[in-house]
Amino acid sequence: MPSRRRSPAAGIACAAITTISGALLPIVTRYGATHIDPLLFCAGSAIVAAACALPILHRSDGLGLLLDRRYRLALAAIAIAGTVLPSLAMVHGMQRVNAVSAVLLLETEPVYSLIIATLVVGEAPSPRQLIATAVILAGIVSAFWGGGAIDLSGTALLVALTPLMWQLSHVITLRVMPPLRPIGVTAARNTYAAMMLAALTVVYRPTALSELGHLSVIGILLATGAIVYFIGTLTWYGAINRLSLSWTTALVVPGVPVLSVVFAALFLGERTSARQLAALALAVAGILGLVLGTDPSRPAAAQIEAIEAPAPPGA
Repeated sequence: MPSRRRSPAAGIACAAITTISGALLPIVTRYGATHIDPLLFCAGSAIVAAACALPILHRSDGLGLLLDRRYRLALAAIAIAGTVLPSLAMVHGMQRVNAVSAVLLLETEPVYSLIIATLVVGEAPSPRQLIATAVILAGIVSAFWGGGAIDLSGTALLVALTPLMWQLSHVITLRVMPPLRPIGVTAARNTYAAMMLAALTVVYRPTALSELGHLSVIGILLATGAIVYFIGTLTWYGAINRLSLSWTTALVVPGVPVLSVVFAALFLGERTSARQLAALALAVAGILGLVLGTDPSRPAAAQIEAIEAPAPPGA
C-alpha cells in the first residue's frame, strides 16, 4: 500500500481546492475590474498573498530562498508569467467581459497545457487525453459559435490568452520544484509579483491609493489575496508536484466554470444562457472521460513532502 505522501490522492485533493479557488478568480476579478482601480486590485491582492506565505516560508525553508542565486531568476520569471501579466490581462479584459463568458474563455487552458507539456515537459498526451480535450473544446466552441456572444477582437482576447501565460509559468515551475517546495515557490511568486505591481501602482496610479480608505476595497483585496492568490497557488503547486501537468490542468479547468456559474449568480447576479449551460455539460463530459480510468501520476517526478501547516511553537 503506497504511503500517504507517495499517493496521488494528496495531489487530487490539492486539485479540488484549486478548482474552488479558480472558480472564485473570475468573480473577484470581475468585481475588481468594475469597482477598483485595476493596478491597485492586482497589487493589493499580490501583497496580501505574499503576507500569507512569507511567515510559513520563514519557518520552513527560510526567507533567504527568495534571493538564492540558483533560483531567483526562475522565481522572478514565474512571478511575471504566473501573476503579473495574467492578473493585468484578466482585470483589464474583464472590464468588458462578464464572469460567465470569461470562465468559458479560460477553458482554452487544456489546449495550451497539452501543447506545452508535450513540447517542453515531455509529457506525451494519451489518445484518451486528446479525445477528452477535443470534447472540452467542442463545449467552448458551442457556447459562442454563431451566437455573437462575445467579440474576441477586443479586450476579451486578453482573457483568452491568460491561460497561456499561466502554462508558461508552470513549465518554469516544474524545472525548480523539486528541489523547491510548493510553499517556497508560492511565497516567491507572490512576493516578486507584489513588488513589481506595487511599483507600477505607485508610478502610474498614485491617486488610486486613496481607495484603500474604503472598507469594501480592503475586504475584496484580503479575500482575493488570501483565498485566490495564496491558497489557490499553493494547492496548485501541490497538485502538479504529484500529478501530470496536462492531467491536472484538464481536471481543474473544466471544473472551474461549473462552480463559477454558481458563484456568478450568487455574488454578481449574472445568469447563464441555455447555450452556455450546454457547453458546460459538454465540458464536464470531457473531464469525466479524461479522469476515469487514467493514471494521473506525474511521470518520472521526484516525490516531495505533502503540504502541511508548520508545527505549533515548541512542538
